[in-house]
Amino acid sequence: MRLFKPVLALVLAGLLLMPVAAYNGSQLVRAPVQDFTLTTQDGLTYEFQRQDEPVMVVSFIFTRCPDVCPVITQLLSSVQNELTDEQSADVQFISITVDPEHDTPERLMEYTQRHGVEWPHLTGDRNTLEDVWANFALVVQQQVIDAHVMEYQPAEASVTVVNTNNTTSQTMFEWNGYTATTWAAEELGLTLNVSQSQYGHFLSGINGTNSPDDWSWYWELTVWNHTNNTWESSPVGMDDVDLLDHPHIAWKPSHINASLIPTPDTNMTSTVTVQWSNTSSQTAEVNGFTGHHVTHGALMGAAIDVSIEDSSYGHYLTSIGNQSAPEDDSWWWNLYAWNDTGNNWSSSDVGMDGVEQPRHLAWAPSSINVTEIPVPVQPPQETACSGHGWEMGSGSGLHCMCDDGYTWDGDDRLSCVPESTEEYNVGHSTITYLLNDRREPVVAWTGDRWSVDDFTEDVREMLLNENAGGYEDNDTPWPSAALTLAGLMAAAAFIPGRRDDRSSDEEERKGEKEGTTPTT
Repeated sequence: MRLFKPVLALVLAGLLLMPVAAYNGSQLVRAPVQDFTLTTQDGLTYEFQRQDEPVMVVSFIFTRCPDVCPVITQLLSSVQNELTDEQSADVQFISITVDPEHDTPERLMEYTQRHGVEWPHLTGDRNTLEDVWANFALVVQQQVIDAHVMEYQPAEASVTVVNTNNTTSQTMFEWNGYTATTWAAEELGLTLNVSQSQYGHFLSGINGTNSPDDWSWYWELTVWNHTNNTWESSPVGMDDVDLLDHPHIAWKPSHINASLIPTPDTNMTSTVTVQWSNTSSQTAEVNGFTGHHVTHGALMGAAIDVSIEDSSYGHYLTSIGNQSAPEDDSWWWNLYAWNDTGNNWSSSDVGMDGVEQPRHLAWAPSSINVTEIPVPVQPPQETACSGHGWEMGSGSGLHCMCDDGYTWDGDDRLSCVPESTEEYNVGHSTITYLLNDRREPVVAWTGDRWSVDDFTEDVREMLLNENAGGYEDNDTPWPSAALTLAGLMAAAAFIPGRRDDRSSDEEERKGEKEGTTPTT
């Protein structure tokens, strides 16, 4: 028993002195992720187990995702910026696609450049990626991805404006000959001479080159005919050309041949070309609609004057109507995006260029309460989606947008059931892992509503536990002095004094010699 007491004391002291990681995210107990080899956005080979950083942040995205994925990328970029140089050197960020058929290295490169990030974005063949997803206990719902990609209809997008008088208006996105041409002029740095009459808008000049009064020539609007691959003169005015149906238009002096206009890049969502009489041309291209296009198209289409400036950080809005943000920054025009999952408005974490394929946007003074912005869509019925989501689409495309923690019930896309606790479904939601030096997933963050500060705190906690990121040089003892003292006090309480043990032994031996029982 005397031997057991000090051993027990040391064990208890050791337990007290062990560092206990306290993470904000969901803590996991998982086996190490097996090695895999994928391809980066640069076309380079990426071998998972050959990475030296002791901490790894692994996210899952797909570039056609219009909402969650760009937000996740921007949030992780903010986390990366919060880390010190020493910490960053010991943390490897990677993003793995869940849409390999579409996400080629080239598309991943375009995605990273658009979001201003440089960490590896990985792709590969589906068989390899299915093994990778299984390694991370990830269930990729291809039908969700397909539905998510197909569901975006730009004609259904809208922009809500709340002005300083708390007056609100909602306008639908219009991408017609007028709104697209005025957008292209801003992109190309051109000035337009546009007039308006009862018949609509009329373009008479570009960059000071105006059509003459004698009508010997005029600025002619042409539309690309994708059936016979030729440019054809538009039979209607610019307001009536719907670029969602006919995405490529061009302006040319009427006296030059349309064959001079370059063939549009039909891989682009939309293009606007200006063909000059000297055979030179300029083209503005839309590679997927963003918050910038939707804002411009909706407000200009509704005859609401809007001032959008361009900078090295992207486009930003300075005025709507006759209301400009003050120079003292007491308020500014803030961008909000409608959250389909939570059925509420949330302040955008990215600028208007970073909001891809938006459905509903709102612009309001930063000083107003977000609850003052009217709802653009009807809230879901309580009986829809098993009461844990809301319905989107129609006909054969009708499906549930399940709440966080819920997913489709197998192939039934109109029911939402609780997700498994050990497997994460990726479609409308996503998962981000923190891995330690043994490549064990230790922390999981789901969705895109997490705090940058909390996530960064978890990264630093893991660096501390891995004795990395500059913490290996930290003179502050771990655990804390108070915890150390508590451990030592516990040990002292369980270990009897050496003098008492020795006196007891001597008394016992003396009693044995004299044939008496020692006193106690």
